[in-house]
Amino acid sequence: MRFRVLFAIIGLVFFATASRATDLTIGSADNFNCYPFTCNDSGTNTGQSAEYQQVYGSSAFSGITTFNTLTFYDSYTASQIPNAGPIIPGTYAISFFYTAATPGSIDPTLAPNEGTSIGAFSSLQVDQPLTFTDSISFAGNTLSYDPTMGNLLMDVIVTNQESLPNDGVSNGYLDQDSTGVNIGSAYDVTDDVTGVGNAANSFGLVTGFTAVPEPSSLLLLGTGLLGLGPLLRRRIRLV
Repeated sequence: MRFRVLFAIIGLVFFATASRATDLTIGSADNFNCYPFTCNDSGTNTGQSAEYQQVYGSSAFSGITTFNTLTFYDSYTASQIPNAGPIIPGTYAISFFYTAATPGSIDPTLAPNEGTSIGAFSSLQVDQPLTFTDSISFAGNTLSYDPTMGNLLMDVIVTNQESLPNDGVSNGYLDQDSTGVNIGSAYDVTDDVTGVGNAANSFGLVTGFTAVPEPSSLLLLGTGLLGLGPLLRRRIRLV
């Protein structure tokens, strides 16, 4: 009986672990950046403001990674300058692709970087500035990335974004890794008034990937724990 109880507990612990992937943060903040979430240099708040791409090196992933939550940070930024964040109003359509581009070499014309589609993560509608402390997380569709198939590309198409130029005073910033080891980025600011246009860089936003358990998984886990009750009570009576 003792072993039956032990094996039941072990099985439930394994289930709980398997239903939630380990959190993974890629990048180590050493600078800050405002694209694509905290500034808009297009000169308009109507239509597409920018398209932003960021490549994550496959070596940063230990294996197949499933995620449905993305996290961005401003803890380093807040310690360096007074204007960390917020996320400004707009619509952010985020998708993921496999890519042959590398953190140190990403095409500034953007389209050639997109390989096989992994899927649409979410279209995030931000109606008012989102202020936060240290980090902010966005939930979306559950996607699975296999690092043996290439590097990971995040594509963000920004529309109807509040016009807030990158002037270092009125806009905010998010944590950035500028080492070029695991992250690189490229972007195109639409009809920009600052002369930014297309650009490619060996840096990118520090990003967290998390798989939050689905409600059905939590229900199954709870049901399993309830099922242990009679077994444990019987074990106590047999002692």
